[in-house]
Amino acid sequence: MDIQAERNWIHQEIDKVKDTSFLEKLKTLLIARNESSILSVEEYNYDIEKALDNIAKGNFVAEEEAKSISKKWNRK
Repeated sequence: MDIQAERNWIHQEIDKVKDTSFLEKLKTLLIARNESSILSVEEYNYDIEKALDNIAKGNFVAEEEAKSISKKWNRK
């Protein structure tokens, strides 16, 4: 499928969506895509340190729980 056909299909599918929560998530994704997503080395290192700190504090979910949570995202 070429890019225009892809866009047309996406437009058609979006027009069918009735779930405002899904539309908000899609909007957030599109906004994030348009923002600068390139991290500096300092930002990258800060994010890694913050993640390691969260792990040390127990602020994480186990893989099985994460899978369970993600399954709920696909429900209609």
